[in-house]
Amino acid sequence: MADDSGYPTLARRGPADALDPPEPCGPPDGAPVDRLRALQAFNARLVCMPVDESSYADVVAGARRVVGCDACALFLLDPGTGELELRAADGYRDLEPGLRVAVRDAASMHAHAFSEEYLVHIADVATLKGLQPLAAGVASALVLPIISFRGPVGVFDFSSRKPGAFGPTEIGMCTMLVDQMSYSLENIRLVNELSRSRDAVIRGMALLAEIRDTHIREHLRRMCAYSGHLAELLADRPGYPEATPQFIDTLARAAVLHDVGKVGVPDAILLKPGKLTEDEFEVMKTHTEMGAELLEGLIKDYGRYAMITMGAEVARCHHEKWDGSGYPAGLKGREIPLSARIVAIADVYDALTSRRVYKDAWTHEETARVMRQDAGRHFDPELLEIFLARPRELARIRESSD
Repeated sequence: MADDSGYPTLARRGPADALDPPEPCGPPDGAPVDRLRALQAFNARLVCMPVDESSYADVVAGARRVVGCDACALFLLDPGTGELELRAADGYRDLEPGLRVAVRDAASMHAHAFSEEYLVHIADVATLKGLQPLAAGVASALVLPIISFRGPVGVFDFSSRKPGAFGPTEIGMCTMLVDQMSYSLENIRLVNELSRSRDAVIRGMALLAEIRDTHIREHLRRMCAYSGHLAELLADRPGYPEATPQFIDTLARAAVLHDVGKVGVPDAILLKPGKLTEDEFEVMKTHTEMGAELLEGLIKDYGRYAMITMGAEVARCHHEKWDGSGYPAGLKGREIPLSARIVAIADVYDALTSRRVYKDAWTHEETARVMRQDAGRHFDPELLEIFLARPRELARIRESSD
């Protein structure tokens, strides 16, 4: 297929020119010293970048500024599917998140660069029929493989709306840039892989603590989803500076640890079908401190990790109440950490709206009515109202988490 300009493009790409409007984003042509300085500055930023997936967008935007091209994109190999997956793009308009390219796609310059482990330079896209650039309006493109000690792990795309935009100087600059980025990108991948493995171990520990309860896996999954959802609703509201993207992501994972201390509660109490005696309830209450101490022990022995740190906070404080009548410390109002106030709402909401052997699942309306009666006593009243005000979103979370 061809657009009005005659350039080959993908049928799903949309507008005739799917590149963002041009803007000055790099040193002027003919200034190799300035370009080298820009490259050095970018390399310094690479060293200081946080090692997480949010850095991919920074890497791509920084590369575009240094080179001064119209658009850049980063694809990394998904080992599970054997496809190249779009992880970040800058300058392209409306690229689909998670766009994938088969590494055996004969019409893809990105697949060729990856498979051959060699750069692909197209000086004039219009001269190559059947070629598939990332977007309409691309007139020249340069795709470089990202090579690690394991072999190719992805490709980096540089594109321009001008034919012949990448001469020897630009190609040398882009090659040097990708070589410098390869270490940082591989480091991000390895840290993410370690983080996912560590999360899996921690989630397994949370399941082990409550394995005697047959419904617990679904409950924990929904708890995390509800907690992350409420935290996200606070991100743009005044009065919640803690609700950063990192906080939201961490809480959506750490909520799973809220009852990890139950591993130390005797079966005779934990599994008792009837009401607990006063003495039994005092034993049950110890699960908050036991859970926090367990997680704090991991921090002491193995170092600080955001999910475990917040998990300890949630484990200790999720039974505190807004009016100060909770346990273990009798904290009141905003003395209770935001993470624990959120998890307290998510925990009770899921318990009431879920079926148990001793009760049917309550509707959202029934649950909201009962929980609102405890606003200002058990629950943070503002958080509770924000959470309950979107029943369709809560229903969607339940359906997707079951």
